[in-house]
Amino acid sequence: MSTIITKFAVASDKMIDELLYLTRTWLAEHPEIKMEGQYTKKILVNSMNSFSSQWFIVYAGEEPAGFAFLTDGGVRPAFLEGKRIVHLSAFAVLQAHAGGTAAASLLEKCLAVYKGRDAMWAELSVAPDYLEANGFVKTAGYLVKEMQ
Repeated sequence: MSTIITKFAVASDKMIDELLYLTRTWLAEHPEIKMEGQYTKKILVNSMNSFSSQWFIVYAGEEPAGFAFLTDGGVRPAFLEGKRIVHLSAFAVLQAHAGGTAAASLLEKCLAVYKGRDAMWAELSVAPDYLEANGFVKTAGYLVKEMQ
């Protein structure tokens, strides 16, 4: 059994290549999801260098197994106005690691880093079954986890 660890992703060549591999592999595993051009090298680097966002990579041993992207930017649901929130924009674990603890490690890191926020929210298309099973609640067309 591989050791599972989740790390902050920084804009190094190695981590950029790992994120490109992860996003392309995940999109190939889910052809029903149309995100053409959303995960280009330029977009990944720009988002990794933004102070309003954070990428995480979960590893099974030395192998990248999944990723998450959280951001303070963008449009927020009206019912969360005035709250200190973070948007879980992407949360994905490759199929080869779906049965293990990679998703738990990844979500645990996301929640720990943003524990000072009032809530974390995601669109319903972002891992709905997994997130609901781990404390997110469907609210007004979104998944929301109260943090405090």
